[in-house]
Amino acid sequence: MTSNPVISWIWAVDARIWQAVIAGAFVSAGWVFNGWQNRRDAARLRAERLRDVHRALYAEIGSTMANLGSPSALKQEAEGIMRRMSDDAGFVPFIPHEPGDHLYDAVVAEIHILPRCTIDPVVAFYSQIKAISALIEDMRGNSFKAMGQTRRMGMYRDYIAMKQQLFEYGLFATSMIKAYAEGGTDAADALARKINSRAVAPSAPSPESE
Repeated sequence: MTSNPVISWIWAVDARIWQAVIAGAFVSAGWVFNGWQNRRDAARLRAERLRDVHRALYAEIGSTMANLGSPSALKQEAEGIMRRMSDDAGFVPFIPHEPGDHLYDAVVAEIHILPRCTIDPVVAFYSQIKAISALIEDMRGNSFKAMGQTRRMGMYRDYIAMKQQLFEYGLFATSMIKAYAEGGTDAADALARKINSRAVAPSAPSPESE
């Protein structure tokens, strides 16, 4: 028998106690492993859902942008309508309903799964759609038809400006979603900084101002 008191105590412990200790260690290890596996599975499922939502929103935003055409195309279309409104005081343009937010409404309860870098531009885009839709309802109503042409032209001008802004929001949102898909948060944040720096950069002086 060894003279080391610790070893002597270990040998003296009932075998049944050691069995319980070993069993408890295995159970604890199982809890740890299962917890790690559950967290890993949850993270994988969340990442898959995030990719699915991003892809769906990217497609819907892209479809809306395709329908808009471009800011310049919207301006050109508006100029023709504005000329006709100016020439004919009784002309009231037909304003169609604005499509493009059905999918967003379906996933808005899960919007929190998106990273901050894409939530903001996506929400800005769809908030603009809803603002345009509210204006469209006013422009399709009897009050719009009853008001003077000057006021109608002002509302129509605002309507076109809001659609041009919608295109820019859509371009930003799809660019951020694509950047995140290709390079994660770092790539999306880098793109946001690049876009914001261009937006606040002073424009170069024109030759006439020099």
